[in-house]
Amino acid sequence: MRTSRKSVASPGRPAASLERDARDLLLAAAMELFAKHGVAATTFAMIAKRAELTPAMLHYYFTNREQLLDAVVEERLAPLIASVWSPVEPSTAPAELIRGLVERILIGIERMPWVPSTWMREVLNEGGLLRSRMLRHLPFEKVKILVEAVARGQVSQTINPDLDPGLIVFSIIGLVMLHMATVSFWTEIFARKSPNRDLMCRHITGLLLHGLQPAPPVQSRKRPRRK
Repeated sequence: MRTSRKSVASPGRPAASLERDARDLLLAAAMELFAKHGVAATTFAMIAKRAELTPAMLHYYFTNREQLLDAVVEERLAPLIASVWSPVEPSTAPAELIRGLVERILIGIERMPWVPSTWMREVLNEGGLLRSRMLRHLPFEKVKILVEAVARGQVSQTINPDLDPGLIVFSIIGLVMLHMATVSFWTEIFARKSPNRDLMCRHITGLLLHGLQPAPPVQSRKRPRRK
């Protein structure tokens, strides 16, 4: 008669059913602390404590900081970038492209509130420790679609000719990230309720689209002659 064998986990190794939960907890703790303190100032001990797990558990999943940073980008930031840019198509009008990008970035931030601070500190900032990793995931073909759409709008005189099409993407990301990274600050300063996603989308899109409107022609006014 056959006897059933039960798999025995090695000491310090988490049970298979708990592995994904533990790993997700560690990644979530790391991202929260990166946003608050920065990557350089966040230690493995701090991450393990925040996740309420042991340092040995953290080292089991991520043997060093580089491996942890790779996981943060590959498993958290890269999917966000893909969800933001994947719907961009050449046939879409510039205004709709911009409105869609703003809305999708805000949706991603709503799911992952740590993104704006981390982006400002570790991607945009000179010497940011996530910058080089993020560059590998930027969809340059999709960015090119946006740039070309804006350029076509300038030719057809539906887009402000003073704008630089190549800088539009930085304006979109910059406005969204700056507003959301500082939202707790300016809501406190101005003693106002934190705006919801729809309000922020309308505000940021309004700023961008207002800047995209062609300047009205200057009409010379003739003064009436005195009799």
